[in-house]
Amino acid sequence: MKKILIIDDEVPILEAVSTILEDMGFEVSTFSNSLEGEEAALKSDFDLILVDMRMPQKNGALITKTILEHKKNANIMIITAFPGDQIVREALDYGAKGVVKKPFEIAKILQFLSNN
Repeated sequence: MKKILIIDDEVPILEAVSTILEDMGFEVSTFSNSLEGEEAALKSDFDLILVDMRMPQKNGALITKTILEHKKNANIMIITAFPGDQIVREALDYGAKGVVKKPFEIAKILQFLSNN
């Protein structure tokens, strides 16, 4: 079973996406606190990590950078309602694999999981 970590400060988004992915047979862990989510990503292995860009405490680009500094093979996709935002470009430059726009493009997440 593939394991997915979602880090997003918007609890309704966490609940909706985790429900969909769990119903499809994935094991999902969620964190609304960016620092706790980053810690979980560093402690455990996940097949995919979805990281929101705009969060209090630490933005998604910096979380992406930290995770990839410690886990070079981590698969991270960015979640954002603002795909043209500069911090999205930074996250991609750090090594994020792609961008998922809000409202969610579930098909894009499933395609990534089926290919990896």
